[in-house]
Amino acid sequence: MPWRLETWSPEYVLPERVGEEEESRLEVKTGIEGAWEAQSPKLVSPEQWPKLYLVDGRQRIEAQLIDAEGRRAVLATVVAGAVLRDEGGIRPAGDPIKKHLLLHAGELQESLPDGLRHYQTYQVRRADPTSIRSSLTEAMRRLETELVNQLEEGYVIVDGQLYPGGLTYRRPGRVLGYTKTQAATYLAPGERGLLYRLEPYQRTPIFFLPGRGLGRAVDVYSWYLRLPLQPSTPFHGASALLRVESPTLEPAEAKELADLSVSLFCAMASSPTKDPRAPQNLVPVGGLEQWLGQHMGSLEVVRRRIVEALFA
Repeated sequence: MPWRLETWSPEYVLPERVGEEEESRLEVKTGIEGAWEAQSPKLVSPEQWPKLYLVDGRQRIEAQLIDAEGRRAVLATVVAGAVLRDEGGIRPAGDPIKKHLLLHAGELQESLPDGLRHYQTYQVRRADPTSIRSSLTEAMRRLETELVNQLEEGYVIVDGQLYPGGLTYRRPGRVLGYTKTQAATYLAPGERGLLYRLEPYQRTPIFFLPGRGLGRAVDVYSWYLRLPLQPSTPFHGASALLRVESPTLEPAEAKELADLSVSLFCAMASSPTKDPRAPQNLVPVGGLEQWLGQHMGSLEVVRRRIVEALFA
């Protein structure tokens, strides 16, 4: 077989994740929709879409601090925002919510100076860089969940897997999360082959994925769908796959969401000529990411203020 490319630019090939996402088929339940075969749901035109929110978060480490005894702490900012898509178009759904965090393990021996008091203390399990990064991502996911629960009406699409961070979704039957890269496989080899046979606008049957298989406290129904991709020739067969999930506990509701998701995600897929993470990085989410970045401000300016506060 000739070589084929991944669609994503190499600089995005190793995305950040919460914890380890290892290959696991433990207690994954298939057969919910009968035979394991491609599903081709009737497409819903954009004019008939329900009110839709797209939610994403960003995180940024702004400084590492070391106290007099050599213990590490980190200053960081997390932000979560949403855009609304309805008959009026796509626009921001209110202001983003933002938190400034001082991540540390153990007891703090020194408080922050006045100019840094807006950083809230956030206890982490260990102070090594991997644990701090994981805790920061957890804080961002929790902030995203807080925002999801503030949104009224409509459906909510969250960029990334659903990690509610100790919270629960107020309307689980209206929440969808999606994974842009397929670092883990949850299906048996015989079922996995269907992923490579899916055509654009098709999905797999839904399957049940227990939360403990991913080290999280939420069970989901999940499915894969294939996005349209043009040009498609340079890329391998699974490069336009997306795994979608919902925390609903009702299989009939999950099936309805799976059918609807094919229309939503395929219509919002990005193009390799415009986005290095196409087609999985949805067009509205790409705009949302830029908006959140602007809301966080210049890292250079923030770091200058941190230095001024520490040595004032």
